[in-house]
Amino acid sequence: MIISIVTPVLNGARTIGRTLKSLSEQTGDFEHIVMDGGSTDETEAIVRRYEAKYPVQWHTQPDKTLYEGVWNGMQRTKGEIMGYINADDFYLPWTLATVRHIFDQNPGVDWITGIPSWYFEERLVAMTSPIAPVWPQWAIRRGLASTRLLGFPQQESIFWRRTLWEKADPEKLLKSHRYAADYHLWRRFAEFTPLRTVNTVFACFTISQNQISGKFRSKYLEECGIIGDSYEMGLPQRLLSRLIFNLSFNQILKVTTLSR
Repeated sequence: MIISIVTPVLNGARTIGRTLKSLSEQTGDFEHIVMDGGSTDETEAIVRRYEAKYPVQWHTQPDKTLYEGVWNGMQRTKGEIMGYINADDFYLPWTLATVRHIFDQNPGVDWITGIPSWYFEERLVAMTSPIAPVWPQWAIRRGLASTRLLGFPQQESIFWRRTLWEKADPEKLLKSHRYAADYHLWRRFAEFTPLRTVNTVFACFTISQNQISGKFRSKYLEECGIIGDSYEMGLPQRLLSRLIFNLSFNQILKVTTLSR
């Protein structure tokens, strides 16, 4: 089972080494497509240094948005399992082996996520959610998987089968959203099948002063149809999230022993 990972990037030399290093520590059969939208810094040179360490490919193609870069990269992949990670986030050493194991052991599961985790770049510390959050299919489909209620699923921790990608036919969706195409992609996936949570951390989302998601947070929320919402969930939302977690605990996929 080949896992295909895409990293869209534009002038990511400052952070992409962290992402590449995390991919170089993965095991099993996978491919990593770095889709460069036209960097003028040292991004290409950094990627080239990793070509002898693991199966990474650098390609360049003009794009209008990050998500068009994701689409362009996915068009070059061949894996049965897919995912994408931005050029400042990173996987844990066990991530792809665990993802492969979960899909192997659960043929009826089409997309998965892990326990959210965040890396605070300025303080060099990481924080992990104390629970494995659950997002019911109906909630994602109706747009409730957001700061408004349940919190956003962590994009770099989500993996899916190619069959779901093809069923969702996401080209127009990805190319028509500049900031929040991931949110709408999850809603599209949820039209067909539920998202299942795995009881482990897959990736760290980087929090820094320079990140695009921070600078354009209000535009992201606006594209999600959320106006004037805060970043943190309030007490009612947290209680609802905990209630859904308790009711859906048996839906969490548990990692036991990985086959070698």
